[in-house]
Amino acid sequence: MSQVSIPDNYVFATTEEDPFEVAPSTPIWISIPIFLIMLPFTLFCLSITLLAAALIIPIYRNRSIPMRNRLSKFVMFWLMATARFKIKVIDYNDSLEKHAQMYVAPHICMLEAMMMIYSIGHIRPMTAEFTKNIPVFGFFVDASDPIYVKRGKGKPKVSVVEQLKESVDTTEYRHLIFPEGTFTNGCTLIQFKSGAFAVAKPVTPMVFSYPKYTPFWNREESSFAVQIFRIVSRFYTPITIEYLQTYHPSEEELADAKLYASNVRKLIAFHTKKPLSPQSLVDSPNYQKDRKKKK
Repeated sequence: MSQVSIPDNYVFATTEEDPFEVAPSTPIWISIPIFLIMLPFTLFCLSITLLAAALIIPIYRNRSIPMRNRLSKFVMFWLMATARFKIKVIDYNDSLEKHAQMYVAPHICMLEAMMMIYSIGHIRPMTAEFTKNIPVFGFFVDASDPIYVKRGKGKPKVSVVEQLKESVDTTEYRHLIFPEGTFTNGCTLIQFKSGAFAVAKPVTPMVFSYPKYTPFWNREESSFAVQIFRIVSRFYTPITIEYLQTYHPSEEELADAKLYASNVRKLIAFHTKKPLSPQSLVDSPNYQKDRKKKK
């Protein structure tokens, strides 16, 4: 397939809406009965997930990539069953081999890296450093050998861009980057950071869509435990993962990471018909909270 191009006369919509506002969740009088009804199923699937993870993760990093793909997809199958995520995958590329080593996607739900693993197997995500300290969740994150992003005081000895470039150049790993640097409610597209695009390699843009319930959450609005409760107190959550055609940057984009990031953002906006927002990572409640705690 050839790379999709945006018509020259296409006008992008813009908005001043708050991209970090959390939509109302299911009323508690509905959530609690569903939670109790589904609790046996949830605990059954979670038990298998944790047992499989406990057996697989200690040996995981020593396996070949094809074996990691199989093992990780098996564990994520049970994790998705625990969360009752009903996932549909649409790939606009001719085959998985047409994908780039780097995937970029607007970030909405905290479990999107796990959804991607369920879809195609092992990936190396780029994620905030504090995630490794989250009970259970951090266990799965750390097993994928992610590139951790540190916020607050104290810069790492090797920049995140340098780590990403070295990983792309020296491994066969697939890498998942959320170029906004935070997650949003999915109603708009905030500014993309240019770090991933400074690597100057092709990327495969992705879109996670939530047609009935958007599991967006920020730590200012509620706790991690509350968000987990919201997810499992539903019979199921339909989700669509779209792999857009791999984007091969022009010479101009290779020389200008900000231009490259902007054009990929516009391509995703064109595909999803979502408006562009002038806001960025620094406007995120999560970012502000991390900065205050110096994480």
